[in-house]
Amino acid sequence: MNTKILFKVTYLICRTLFILIIPIGLYSFLYHMAFLFFPNSSFAESFGEFEPTISLLTIEFETQPDIFINTDLKILSFICEISLFILVLGILRIVDKLFKNIYKESLFIMENVKLFYMIGIFILSFGTIFFYTEGLIFDKTIEALHITNASIGFSNLSYIDTIFTGIACLLIGVALKVAVKAVEENKYTI
Repeated sequence: MNTKILFKVTYLICRTLFILIIPIGLYSFLYHMAFLFFPNSSFAESFGEFEPTISLLTIEFETQPDIFINTDLKILSFICEISLFILVLGILRIVDKLFKNIYKESLFIMENVKLFYMIGIFILSFGTIFFYTEGLIFDKTIEALHITNASIGFSNLSYIDTIFTGIACLLIGVALKVAVKAVEENKYTI
C-alpha cells in the first residue's frame, strides 16, 4: 500500500516539474531568438550581454569576449539549450506516465515497454546533443581565456555517459518486454 502512495507522489512531482520548467524553456528560447535574429534590437538589449550557459564551470569575464559575439557560438548555445529543455520536458512527461501506469495498473504492461524505449531514445538523442554542444561551447570559452604560463586540457567526452544511459534504458525496455510477455502467458495458463 505504501509503494502505491510513493508512485502517486512521484508522478505528481514529475507533472508539477514539467509545468514549472515550461516557462524557463520559453525564456531560454526567447533569449536565444533575440540574440540570433534581433541582436541590435531593444528586445536583445533587455537581456543584457549574451552569455552561454555552461554547467561544467562558471567563468565571469570582466568584459564580454569576442567569442560570445560570434554567431556560431550563439547557434551552438541555442541548440544546447533547446536540446536540454526538450530532454528534461520529455523525460519528465514519460516518467510521469510510467509512474502513473505503475500506480494505477502495474509495471508489467506493454505501454511501459514503449515508455522505456522512449526514455532511451530521448537520452540517446537529446542528451548526447546537449552534452556534446555544451562541451564545444566550454572548449571555445576556455580558448577565450588567454591563460599564460599554463594550459587547460579538456576532453569533450561527457556525452558518452548519455549514450550508455540511453542504451541501458533500451535494454531495460527489452527485458521488460520479455517479462510482460511472461506475465501475460502466466495469466492465460492459470
